[in-house]
Amino acid sequence: MGQMLQRPRKGKMKGKGWNAHFLQVQNTAVVLAVATALSLGANALGIGRESVTMIYLLGVLMVTVLTGNYVSGFAASIISVMLLNFFFTSPTYTFVISQSADLITLLFFLITAMISGTVMSLLRQQRELAQNNEKTTRLLYEFAGGFMHVNGEKNIAHKGMEYILRHTGCSSLVTLNEGAVYGGSANERMTGGTAFQIPGVSQSLGSLKVQAGISGIGNENELVIKTVATLMGTALERESIYSERENIRIAMEREKMRSTFLRSIAHDLRTPLTALAGLGNLLNENYDTLTDEQRKELAQNMSEETTWLMNLVENILNMTRINEDRLIIHKVEEVVDDVVEEAVRHMSGLLHGRALEVSLPDEVVTAPMDGKLIVQVLVNLLDNAVRHTPEGSPIGLKVFTQKDKVVFEVSDNGPGIAPDLLNTVFDSFVRGTQPVSDGKRGIGLGLAICRAVVEAHGGSIKAENSVEGGAKFTFHIPGKESHERE
Repeated sequence: MGQMLQRPRKGKMKGKGWNAHFLQVQNTAVVLAVATALSLGANALGIGRESVTMIYLLGVLMVTVLTGNYVSGFAASIISVMLLNFFFTSPTYTFVISQSADLITLLFFLITAMISGTVMSLLRQQRELAQNNEKTTRLLYEFAGGFMHVNGEKNIAHKGMEYILRHTGCSSLVTLNEGAVYGGSANERMTGGTAFQIPGVSQSLGSLKVQAGISGIGNENELVIKTVATLMGTALERESIYSERENIRIAMEREKMRSTFLRSIAHDLRTPLTALAGLGNLLNENYDTLTDEQRKELAQNMSEETTWLMNLVENILNMTRINEDRLIIHKVEEVVDDVVEEAVRHMSGLLHGRALEVSLPDEVVTAPMDGKLIVQVLVNLLDNAVRHTPEGSPIGLKVFTQKDKVVFEVSDNGPGIAPDLLNTVFDSFVRGTQPVSDGKRGIGLGLAICRAVVEAHGGSIKAENSVEGGAKFTFHIPGKESHERE
């Protein structure tokens, strides 16, 4: 680790050792005294020496269990043999063994007691080892489960410090290689402590500095800290891999969107440009043979194709600004009637015989907005309605106020929106599969731009199918004030 762990003071260790030894001696003396008293009572009741021997053997086992020490069990075995010889072997109250049978009995008792004590000591050690293993397993399960559900570098560091404080009582400080520092006060960051490395697969990810108490960290706490540091390193690397993978995914999505964008632009720009080129050539080559009415019709068609092309280019520019977070909203107080009138004027040559029914509030309504962008939203919605309704179908544009909001509603009586597109109709490059009236399907940016512009104004937009049939798009923006019309 690069630093020596702090050790407890020798005086305290010595005191603890003497206390432990005294407690073992005390337990041994008490158990043997009780065994002797029970044996004397049994002997007085005429119970044979075999039962007395079993009492002392039980006492040796109790000593081993209480002290958990093989030496104490060995000492209890020898003392039990001496007590059996002194109180219950003829001649009594002496340590003289007059018969060889008694010697053999005492010898077998000694061997049996020592073996039994050894077995009990081993069983106790195995039990303690199993308990420690269980505790370790529980801690590992808790640590691993905790780090598994934590995301973010900061949260991972705080989770590790929380575990260390809970299970060791030590405060800690996490310092990562890129310079991020988590936990600890300014004073704790300046003082010393025991440093542990946060290991990674190929290199150390940082350090974990632990502030221990006067008695030091201790072996058990050191194991807990190293385990937390290792799991913290694993979680940090997992987070790094996840972030890298997410960046790759985003880059791939952007590249895919860019390719789709370019293909769509190339395809959809070709349609009006081809039409303009054809109309221009037709007018140029047959100008003298065409009637004034035919020339006017060709000029009108060229104007419509140019207007559609301008709308397409405007949508492309707006979507580029949105994707690059450069869509700037210049809000000023605009009269809603003027904004609607501008959108209707822009669409006047693109309705192709469809009646546009406009409904405005009785009072003059103003609202803070970027008029040019709101006009673009209305044009996109009206153009969408034109392309999805047959000629002669009415299209509705309704504006009304609702509390402190100005609501715009564009409706048609076309085939409506496919149910599987209702939740994604405002996403980029989403286009319906139903045929369009003019053959100009578009690149699927108009509605996405509508949502971005409306949300940038602090409003919201939704699409739904009307009960009477057809699609209905409704959006609102925050309003400000209204005045009675003159």
